[in-house]
Parts: sequence; C-alpha cells; structure tokens
Amino acid sequence: MTDAGGRAHLARAWSVVTGWRDRDGPPPDPPAPDPFIAVPQTALVARLRDTILEPVPAGERAWTDHTFSEVCRLLGLLFRIEGRECLRCLRDDYHAFNPDLPAGAAGWREDRGAAYDRLKARLSGLLIQANFAPVDPDRLAEAERRAAEVDAEVRVPTHHYADVAFFARGRRQAVARSRRLFGLAERIRPAVRLRHVVVLIRFHESIASRRRRLPVGLAVTPGGRPPDRVFEGKVVIKLFTDVAEGDLNMLYPGARAVMRLRDKLLLGVPAVAGGVPVLMNILPALSVLFVVAAAWLGLTAQGSVAQADLAKALAAMSALAGLGGFLMRQWIKFERQVLKYQMILTDNLYYRNVCNNAAVFDYLLGTAEDQEFKEAVIAYTLLRGATEPMDAAALAAAAEAWLDRTLAARVRFDIDDALGKLDRLGLLTRAADGTLSVPPLAEALARLRAIWHHEAGDGPSGEGPLEARGSTESAGMDAADGR
Repeated sequence: MTDAGGRAHLARAWSVVTGWRDRDGPPPDPPAPDPFIAVPQTALVARLRDTILEPVPAGERAWTDHTFSEVCRLLGLLFRIEGRECLRCLRDDYHAFNPDLPAGAAGWREDRGAAYDRLKARLSGLLIQANFAPVDPDRLAEAERRAAEVDAEVRVPTHHYADVAFFARGRRQAVARSRRLFGLAERIRPAVRLRHVVVLIRFHESIASRRRRLPVGLAVTPGGRPPDRVFEGKVVIKLFTDVAEGDLNMLYPGARAVMRLRDKLLLGVPAVAGGVPVLMNILPALSVLFVVAAAWLGLTAQGSVAQADLAKALAAMSALAGLGGFLMRQWIKFERQVLKYQMILTDNLYYRNVCNNAAVFDYLLGTAEDQEFKEAVIAYTLLRGATEPMDAAALAAAAEAWLDRTLAARVRFDIDDALGKLDRLGLLTRAADGTLSVPPLAEALARLRAIWHHEAGDGPSGEGPLEARGSTESAGMDAADGR
C-alpha cells in the first residue's frame, strides 16, 4: 500500500471511529438551474433532427433532413454576423483601458467615466447573451469570510479597485473534501461550483499606496525598469473555469495568501517558549562578553582577561549564535508556510484561468453565439413539432423537459431570449390568444436566405447553396463545445 493510500485508509478509519464529519449543519438545497445549455451543438442538433424527422414519411425524410441542416447552418451564420459587430465595438471601447497595450497607445482623449460605463454595459449584454448572470454582492461578501476549497486566508486589496463586477454561469452542487489532524480526518462539506466566472475590475486612476501587491506588466520604461503603476486607471477582465463559489475572493487581481491566526500561534508560541529561556540564560553572560570585548579593543586599563571570563564570553557567544539560528529557523518556517499558501493560490489560478483582457471577448462571443443558436433552434423545432398550440410558458416547460429527458441537461430555458431571436429573424408568429407558431422548414429557409443576402448586399435571395465555410454544428462558433 502506498503512503497516500495508507493515509486515505487511516482517514476513513478515523472518520468511522470518531464520526468526525462536516460540522456546518445539513447540506443546503441544490442550486436552481441556470440558462446555460451545457450540451455540444453536434449532439443537440442530432437529437433535434430525430425529433423533427419522427413524424415525417420515409420518402420525405432526406429532403427534410437537408432543409433542417440548412436552416441550422444559416441560423449560426447570421448570429456570427451580429457577433462580429459586437466584437468590434467591444475592442474599441476597451482600447483605452487595456493593460496589455504599451503606454500612450490610446490615440484620443474622452470622458473615461462614460467610456467605462459604455464598455461595462456592452460587456454585460454579451455576458447575458452567453447565459451568464451577475454574482450577488452578498455571495462575494460570504466568499471573503470563508473558503470552500482553498485552505488559506486570502487578503484582497479592495482599496485599489474603483469598480468590481463578477458574472457566473453553470452553478452545480459538488462536494468539498479537506484533510484535518495531519491527514487522519477528512472533512466533507457541500459546495457550489461555477462552470465559468468572468471578473471585471477597474482600478483607480491614482493609487497612492506604495506598498501594494499588484501584478507587474511586461512593458518597461525607457530606462529598462518596469513601470511602477501599470494598472492605474486600467480595466482587468479575467475568465476562469470550475471555481468554487466560496473561493471567488481568490480571483481578484493582487489577492495574496496570508498567515491565519492558527498558523501564527503554531509558529509563534514555540518560538516564544523556546526563545525566552535561552535569552534568560544569555543575559547574565552578556556583561562578561562586553568586558572581554572592551579588553580586546583596549578600551579598559586592564590589558588581559581572566581565563574564566574568557570561557564565559565564549559560552555567551555560542548561546547568541544558537539564539540567532533558532530565530532564523522560525523565520524560515514562517516564510515556508506563507509560500505554501501562495502556491495553493497560484496553482488554483493557473489551472483555472482561461484567458484575460481582450482575449475574453473572443471567447465570450463564441459562447454567446453558441447559446443563441441553441436557444433559437430548440424553440423553432419544438414549436414546429408541437401537436397542439403552445404559449411562451408551455414552450419553456416543454424545452426544459425535452433537454432533461433527451440530453440529461437540467437548465432554466431562457424563453424570452429564444422568442426574441426568432421574432427578429421573422420566424415567429404570435396569435391574439398568446399562442406561438413558426413557418414550415422550406419557408423558414427562404426567409433566412433573404436575410443572409440582404446582409451580404448581393441582391435577392437565391435558391443556390451559400458559398460559406462551416458545417451546421460549427456555424454557431462553438468555442467551448457547449461545455
């Protein structure tokens, strides 16, 4: 049996004997489903194709299959066109706040407050399209008070930040395990994990504190020295994956792990208990050491030192050297513990960080197009295959039930967003009684072709195939493959 296996076996045995488990009370209710559809487009389109082909006669299935594939492809391409315009605007808005650009890269001056408000509003809209939701400030405050998985105290320099916003999606119930009592006991606690988290932080225009722990940029001054205030007035955007909700505080830029009170006592009490007796033994011999030192330096009339005094002086020097070594060892233990916590924090950030700053826009745009495509194609397919009229509430319930039954995906279907996209594309009809309907596949394809050719500016809609690369599944730019 390996050491790790032996420790795990002892931990389980200790837990059985002592009954030591989670002390935090009963597990909380599972988190409510969010709108994020964590299903690859390939699997989703395949299941929807089966749904729409089921009532079709065998002789018409090939044509229906081809028409449905064309409808899906055109939906993805049209969403991509909209996303391209959004990406251009985001990059323009972020240019003056991008910390990755060299100093003086901004070519114009404008009201920075209004520019940041415009950037935040546009980015928030994109995040909502990608089925992110703002993190409640109470949850952030709770994360600052307690940790879920990172067993360390994290200190956040909140006075450096002018504005802070967290967005998350994909909440799910999980279990957090931690070792206690030198690995002999295992603590099991319920925890909520977030599939993706986006952090948006704006730094103050001027940070007066000189002792701050901010990341140092890659840019250097003409003299070769890194600039002192790289992030002043800048906006940092970070995307993380698979983060415990209780550990959101470690995602702040400039956050650092510090010693907990328990560790300070474990290191400080032995240091005081061991250092005070040594110091009490040294103090009587210090006077003899001073006398010997004065005699050697010729500061006293007595030119020689007694052999006994010399022996006491050597003993005092040895004791002082021992005290210095003891203090150095305690200091090394202190630094080692701080480094251990910082390594835990760094490892969590390194393996969970997806991208930063302007690169976040490309990722979010891909997932936003992916989610919009999925919502639109699900709504269209279920409405088209419905055996009885449905209103918005019935369609939302049908979509959630279908996803749960067919793909084991528990989501809260964003019905307003889905219907808004179909309506914008001319694929939705609302009756006076609130019931919904969509056109047949052939008519839907003709309408989408007309919109495509209008966007391309090449005249009326044609019946020929579009000269555009990409398959049905890739048309939505599935950056994260739906996961």
